[in-house]
Amino acid sequence: MSAARLQMWRQLPPCEAYSWSPPNFLCAQLAETGDENKIRKSKLAIGICIPMDPRLLTQLAVAIDLGSINRAAKRLNVTQPTLSRSMKIIEDRVGAPVLIRESHGVVATDVGERLAERGRVILAEAEAADDALRRWREGITSELRLGVGPFLAATIIPGLVEKSLRGTWPYALLVFSASAAPLIRRLIDNRLDVVLAPSQLRLHEGSLTQKVVFPDRLVIVAGARSELARKGVAATRERLERARWVIAGARAGIHGTESEIFRFLGIEPKRQNISVTGDLMIPLHLLRTTDALVALPERLIGLLGDLGGARTVQSDFPEIRRDIALWVRKQEQHRIEILHFMERLEEHLQKFER
Repeated sequence: MSAARLQMWRQLPPCEAYSWSPPNFLCAQLAETGDENKIRKSKLAIGICIPMDPRLLTQLAVAIDLGSINRAAKRLNVTQPTLSRSMKIIEDRVGAPVLIRESHGVVATDVGERLAERGRVILAEAEAADDALRRWREGITSELRLGVGPFLAATIIPGLVEKSLRGTWPYALLVFSASAAPLIRRLIDNRLDVVLAPSQLRLHEGSLTQKVVFPDRLVIVAGARSELARKGVAATRERLERARWVIAGARAGIHGTESEIFRFLGIEPKRQNISVTGDLMIPLHLLRTTDALVALPERLIGLLGDLGGARTVQSDFPEIRRDIALWVRKQEQHRIEILHFMERLEEHLQKFER
């Protein structure tokens, strides 16, 4: 390494000055000592602030996701030697391995996974651009990104999506399903436009506004094999405490989880060994096949039909609301697509009124 090159690197501003640069720029600070050995041993990129070809990052992402250079080459429609050279270019730029070759394929190193994540973002943006172009050609000039929880995705939303297809809405409806907390974070980060989620959230949502569209409350549902599922069996404190509870939505960021119900009931259950977030089928299966107790929204449970012998437990505890609200960013609440969606949603929900 020449002294002239070291001097040039010393004169570069620190990488914080490049904080505006896009993710496909690899930036790293050079050790002030200028010690060539330290620089070579560093896991940081030797090529300071040199633009990284986005294609290299996408190729790395595909190779890591498929776990094989050969399969990735076929997916990318390039030869295996070409893809191997691309990986070598990245590793030369970084100054450290990005892949570990194993007998069954390849796995990412820490820095390789970080770069691959940027490649995945580029791939996702490219796919979104292709989708936008396709919709433009079809005469659809806008889109609405809707986030819903798994319960709504299994009950109310399918009919609404069907209406969007039959009614040829003037925008593309993109539906994303997850638990409440990640949905709200995506909304705050402008990765969703509207979210249908419980009104009672613990999350900080100062930039958001909500409107309750589907009032509901929590009830305790006893699995088909529970003694509490039999008629005439009282939900005594002793029975509730020795029951097996399944914690549904434990990490969803919603007020009214089982721990709060336990406090209202004044009980300390002895067995809580299963927690499920972001999925509906597992709690429903357990209700049909075991003696588990689960707290679930009453009206939404009613929309699921037969629960295979599971029954709602009659118990005296303060009402815990689980109202569903439409969440939007405050600055976009009067956006035309959102107003149109709210109107269609309210029309759709009318058929679920008692």
